[in-house]
Amino acid sequence: MKLVTKIFIAIDVLIAGCFFLVYGPFDWARVFWITTSMETLSHRYLADIFYSKETITEVMNNNYLIVLEEETNVNDITIGEVETKENYESIYEKQILERDKDALYKLITFKYKEFDCYLIAVYDSKRISVATSTNLRYSDGETLLDIAKKNDAIAAINGGGYLWSNGKASGIVVHDGKLIHAESKARYASAAFNSEGVLMVGPMSASDIESKDIKEAVSFGPALIVNGKSVTIKGTGGTGLNPRTAIAQRKDGIVLFLVVNGYGKGLSWKGRGGVYINDVLTILERYKAYNAINMDGGSSTTMVMDGKLVNTPCEPVKDGADFITTSWILK
Repeated sequence: MKLVTKIFIAIDVLIAGCFFLVYGPFDWARVFWITTSMETLSHRYLADIFYSKETITEVMNNNYLIVLEEETNVNDITIGEVETKENYESIYEKQILERDKDALYKLITFKYKEFDCYLIAVYDSKRISVATSTNLRYSDGETLLDIAKKNDAIAAINGGGYLWSNGKASGIVVHDGKLIHAESKARYASAAFNSEGVLMVGPMSASDIESKDIKEAVSFGPALIVNGKSVTIKGTGGTGLNPRTAIAQRKDGIVLFLVVNGYGKGLSWKGRGGVYINDVLTILERYKAYNAINMDGGSSTTMVMDGKLVNTPCEPVKDGADFITTSWILK
């Protein structure tokens, strides 16, 4: 066959395969495509291209989570010397608590399904703070590596999201007890540390800074665990398949920086890969997170340690790392 004929045959097979996946008997394909498209906010049209409003509604109604309403009880968290053990109740507990004397943090790597995961256990939560891009705008063009180097961070993960409409950070941003950005006076799902190093998760506004003794905060969500109670998830949670970032704290005060890879910048026919929100919850429960919240994911998902990129981000350019507006850093 001539080359052009082979090309057209290959295109026909690809198109037929796509239609078979989209309209065939595979429910997981519909769930994957619709929930992932709907989570992006700015690319929801990708679901509308292939499916009716009725089908989209049906899938989203079968895949959702019920937001936790209660506030973080800061008195449940013990900040201070982390206990050491000779016997551990699980491999996950051993990974967290077995460390070098006086270690400030520890990197734990593992696989979840087919994806690489990176978990930093931080033993002194008071050394965690927020660091931002210039003017808190995506368009100012700073990666997590840029931000970490600028702030002499030992370790860092990406933080809150940003608005597609203007590139500015979403929700609230607090650093050193001062409000440096507020999208509005509304309450936003947020992660915040008080002056004692306790992580609080859930709805917060600028007016909560003084009353809740908030020292550092960024906005995203949803909260996944509050006071040891996990969010109720139906199906996959309705948030799609993506690389993920989360921040959590155990009852003993140890903070967890979690990053789950996707396929990196070399995308596959499965998209950019990653995990569903219920998978993130499973990982955090294994490591005994007591309060936990989802941070911005997808191409924003990045982890830096000792001036080097740790994970494999999925942005097609910029060495895989996307521009971000806010981050959590350890100094």
